Amino acid sequence: MARRFTNRLSARSHRPARGQSSATGKAGRRKRGPGRKREPEGANQREGQPVSLLVYDPQVALEELKARHRRAPAEDGLESIRAQVYEHRAARARGQPAAVRMGLSRKICRFELPMDINELDSLCPQDYLRRFCIVCSRRSSHYRKSFHKFDRDRDGVLSFREMEGALRNVYMDELSSQQVRWLAGLVVADSTTLFDSTLFCALCALSERLFYSSFVTEDTEAPENGERSLLEEADFCSLTSKLRSCNIHPSLKTLLSLL
Repeated sequence: MARRFTNRLSARSHRPARGQSSATGKAGRRKRGPGRKREPEGANQREGQPVSLLVYDPQVALEELKARHRRAPAEDGLESIRAQVYEHRAARARGQPAAVRMGLSRKICRFELPMDINELDSLCPQDYLRRFCIVCSRRSSHYRKSFHKFDRDRDGVLSFREMEGALRNVYMDELSSQQVRWLAGLVVADSTTLFDSTLFCALCALSERLFYSSFVTEDTEAPENGERSLLEEADFCSLTSKLRSCNIHPSLKTLLSLL
């Protein structure tokens, strides 16, 4: 019994005092210290990060969500969570749009041709968009939110000025007024044109198709987003020969050639 007690005292006497470290530990730290280099800030950021919010990058979107929704400190607890919920509700009440990456794609819509190609003779570009532009439901919902936001008088139509604001809102103001007016000229729209929700959604889909290459570069393009649907490719195959027997309006012919 006395021997065991003596061994314990001997072991305690060899322990370093509190606040002190052993010589071996100091030497090890000295040896590792000079050889290590501190990584510069932003070293973990990905090279070639897209500048435009219209280019969807899963990793960048995840980092944005982490930065926006940081974990609350343990001491804040429930009060911090309540403050975040209150701030979110206040932002929604003010009608602030959510900053999300839209992810442009050529597959969110499909442009069709009628079975009887001669039906195009009586159509203007706006009528064609209303009848033969098929937009996927998720994208259509996104377009209609912007439509209802700018339809302040709730009459179900947008004036040209309201349409311009709503279309730029869809693109988070990354679309210029010159691009909007060029697009309006393509569908023969002027300051007197009224845009219902169907025409506005089709116009948004058309803009995404035509301006896709302006926002998405080769290094940020996803192969599946850059291709048209197979049904559309079949419809528009040999378009020039199909239109030879038609007497369509030149503006509609120009629109179809761009698709």
